[in-house]
Amino acid sequence: MKAFKLVHWGQPGQYVEITRPKPGPNDVLIRMRAAGLCRSDLDMLDSQPGSAPYAESVASNYVLGHENAGYVAELGANVTDLAVGEAVVVHHMPHCGNCRPCTDGMENHCQAFKRGAIATGRGCGGDGGLAEFLIAPRTEVISVGFEVDPVDYAPLTDAAVTAYHAVQTAVQRLKPGTSAAIIGIGGLGTYGVQFVKLLSAAQIYAVDTSEDRLKVAREVGADSAILFREGGADEGADGQRAGDEIMELTQGRGVDVIIDFVGSSSTLQLAARISRARGRIVQVGMHPGGALEVGWGRLATSCEFAISLGSTRQDLREVGKLRIDVQKFGFDQIPEAYEKLRRGS
Repeated sequence: MKAFKLVHWGQPGQYVEITRPKPGPNDVLIRMRAAGLCRSDLDMLDSQPGSAPYAESVASNYVLGHENAGYVAELGANVTDLAVGEAVVVHHMPHCGNCRPCTDGMENHCQAFKRGAIATGRGCGGDGGLAEFLIAPRTEVISVGFEVDPVDYAPLTDAAVTAYHAVQTAVQRLKPGTSAAIIGIGGLGTYGVQFVKLLSAAQIYAVDTSEDRLKVAREVGADSAILFREGGADEGADGQRAGDEIMELTQGRGVDVIIDFVGSSSTLQLAARISRARGRIVQVGMHPGGALEVGWGRLATSCEFAISLGSTRQDLREVGKLRIDVQKFGFDQIPEAYEKLRRGS
């Protein structure tokens, strides 16, 4: 069958012919309908041999695609609760079910699939969904019913559910009268704004480098949109202006919850600057080299900093009620789609 592989680190992906997988007793063979493309795919394709976090942790030569949706094509002998032709999505994070995080309900931290700072899985160290067929264990497959075209569901399986998980780690803090800042209004950030709006009464501040994305943020629920330019000679000044604007909007109080979907040093510094005492900063983005220096005077007192990793299957079951903007590409247009993703278009 035809597939799109990351064959070697630091090289463009390639179309290749591989063997169609066969399901084991507890597996589901899925005829792929759609695979969402993700910024982390570009980070993998751009990784040089031995570089962090991907190339130092997993071997190359795997099929890309970790946001996967399709139809059941074949069932393993022990799978009796799905039917051929049923529309399904696949949770993006494999899990063993036996380690302590798994038995504690935190399968996104499964020790069996952890490699350094990342978790391996389909489309990241293992064969993903940019192929005609995909194999997955029944425990990681969720039905979306019959007579359903699952193409629009693909982005829910990572982008949306990762944003949902990050919001859930802090949503208990977002009572009436509180505020949340969403930094980076790309795919995940747009979902993040929507989840905060759905799950809380917080005032929402959207931060991005693009006026067009900030317009989208307002459309999906942001109360205020703050422009922040990253990189170049004016980076420090623009970061200062963005921080000043947010502090003015909060009357100097600062923000209760900041979720950073970029993760660059400058966005993390902005997050630290606008956080209030006893606030919470959640980093989701994995911008190369992004880091935050913490200590007295660098972070508000009692402010918590957390790195949010992926999601759980239960998170995926709960995701819904979202505006999902999808641009469709044919299987033979994958390089073009990646290039548009790289350009932010």
